[in-house]
Amino acid sequence: MTWPLAEPVWMCRPGMSGNACGQDANGNPVGPVITGRYKDGHTVGLDATVIQPDGSTSNEPLTPPASPKVDCFYAYPTVNLLANPLLLIGANPPVARESEIAVTLTQVSRLAPHCRLFVPLYRQVALTGYLLGQIIPPHFETAYQDLKQAFGQYWENDNIDPVTGKRRGVVILGHSQGAFHLARLLQEEFDGKAEATRSLVAGYIVGAEVRVPLDAPAGGGADPVSTFQHLPACERPTAATPIPVGCVVAYNSADLAPAHAETAAFGRAPDPQHRVLCVNPAAVLTGGPRDATTPFRPYMPTKKLLRGNLLAPAGSLDLLLNFTPTSHPTGFAAYADMASGRCAQTQTSKGRMDWLQVDDLGSIRPSNSALGLHVLDYNVDGGLADLVGAQAAAWSAR
Repeated sequence: MTWPLAEPVWMCRPGMSGNACGQDANGNPVGPVITGRYKDGHTVGLDATVIQPDGSTSNEPLTPPASPKVDCFYAYPTVNLLANPLLLIGANPPVARESEIAVTLTQVSRLAPHCRLFVPLYRQVALTGYLLGQIIPPHFETAYQDLKQAFGQYWENDNIDPVTGKRRGVVILGHSQGAFHLARLLQEEFDGKAEATRSLVAGYIVGAEVRVPLDAPAGGGADPVSTFQHLPACERPTAATPIPVGCVVAYNSADLAPAHAETAAFGRAPDPQHRVLCVNPAAVLTGGPRDATTPFRPYMPTKKLLRGNLLAPAGSLDLLLNFTPTSHPTGFAAYADMASGRCAQTQTSKGRMDWLQVDDLGSIRPSNSALGLHVLDYNVDGGLADLVGAQAAAWSAR
């Protein structure tokens, strides 16, 4: 039997000793540049090597923050391959392993210029539970309660600005298992609660399934199928429309051939009156219809960031990422003018399916017919970090 943790366990918390995200209490780099930090003290830069279609390269520095005005609270996806029996008994706290740090740096380290990063550890359901169809509800509940406890500590102790005495803005971000838990957190702590929602910059529920009515951005108050009743999808019909805040970004990415739609694992609505939400961050940035095609700028982690080697090029994430990272000297490789994407939908024998279609990514990482580009949801579109920055600026101005 598991018990609540005595207190939250943090991988990233601004000003914390050993902060994997390398930020001081104000969200500024602890050194001259932004770096990710592994548990053994190894640091890695977060700049990107930009790769042009002709193969030429250039360096793209990650701009250091200047005391960002908002926060990011993030829950990482499933990275534990096997269940740890010690974490399923009593209140034994989780300990940051290389895989948790690596996936956090891969997915959200490039948000550091825009927000202070808060990343709790949690006793998650292991990958084998998903593969074998043996997700034990009490264990899933333990994972959620760990994250809820950490958010509660953040909300009570870190979200109040010490200078103004007012609440800071917060971006809620999760992926896969982490996204499922944070969708519930948004339901319980923000949806329909006006005072809390005033502090919500946006919710990013990526690699999970947010359900909305076919022609509405949220349930409207009494729709049992919709994930949220009052938190709307982030939409921006035209470039003249203000950047939306207090809304939800959600998508599942794939480079999907029509023949593979029947076997895809994500994106199907439960009934004909609903759809699984797809928000293209790049389309929100530029302004336009939800199915607009936009250029993508994928940011892929390099072997340097992942601490890869000859036997495991992607380091501790080798079995999960299933692609060969490049050997550039920076933490990321950015691919310019090589991909595009749009929100797409089709009808299958199992119902309507909606997803973020990513075209021309095959030379970087081909899509799996069942999982699509699930493990790289945060990396296929460079617009995600830019949208977080734009929403943070819009919230701060408001």
